[in-house]
Order: sequence, then structure tokens, then C-alpha cells
Amino acid sequence: MTTWGDTKKAMGGVQAQQRGEVPTIDELLAVEVVFDKPAADGAAATATTDTLVWMNPFAFPVYVVSAEAVATGAGIAADATNNATITFRTRDGIGGASAAALTIVTDVAGGAWTQNQRKAITALTRANAAIPVGGQLTFSIAKGGTGVVVPVSKFVIKLYRAES
Repeated sequence: MTTWGDTKKAMGGVQAQQRGEVPTIDELLAVEVVFDKPAADGAAATATTDTLVWMNPFAFPVYVVSAEAVATGAGIAADATNNATITFRTRDGIGGASAAALTIVTDVAGGAWTQNQRKAITALTRANAAIPVGGQLTFSIAKGGTGVVVPVSKFVIKLYRAES
């Protein structure tokens, strides 16, 4: 058991178990990263390559847990063919390849985005969720078919501290 694990266990006796609206210890100590996409895509087919969102400044790794998006500039219609795949990737910070941690597609399964309404990004790849010390979180957009314009948007990514 680590010091962090001991601390969580000790605090667990107080109110760590999730009961109704009571948050878990991990949720109480979560890190939230806010990323603003400042402009709409130039055209429906315009993709966005990996763009740095956040670097892990802590002396411990963190894990991507979930994210939410809010399209503030306009909505996005769901389309089976012409859509966008928005992906948050983790990087090790020492030149290794990126790994997809969270993904949402604006297809029929992913659903439409309504302007100024929260949209959960829940397609999480657990194996790729770790951001090591000095690692990074990046953002990219790929387009399917003729694409769709992703408007000005705000993303909130929730991270939990990993046990070391």
C-alpha cells in the first residue's frame, strides 16, 4: 500500500464510498482541465492535428476519466457519413507515440450536439488513459465523408491521481 493508498483508505472511513450524491475520494481530489477550441473549423473537411491541451506538472501520474463538451458557437447535426471524430490522446512526454484515451464521433450513434448544452464524452480507452509525469494530453479532429464544421467549443476533461 502506498502513502496515497493509505490516505484514501483512511479518508474512506469518513465518507469515501459513493452514496447517492456523496462524491468518492477520487472525485474530491480530481483535476479538471479546461480546453477552449477558439474558432470554428475553416471548412467541413478541415481536420485538426494533435494540439497540446495540457502537460502533467505533478510528481505523479494521472488518469483520464471522462470529459464533457459544450458547442458554444453552434450545434452539430449528427450524420452517419459526414461527421467529425474528436479525440483526446495521451503522450508520454519523451517522444513516444500518442494513444487515444477519449473519443466522440458526431455520427448517428454519437448524436447531435445542441448549442450551449453539455455533451458527455464517454468512449474511454482505459489502456490509454495514463498521463505519466511530464506527459501530455492532446486534442485532434478527423473528418469522415465530407466532414462537418466543429464550432467554437469548450471541453472539460476530468483526471484522477494515480497511485504511485
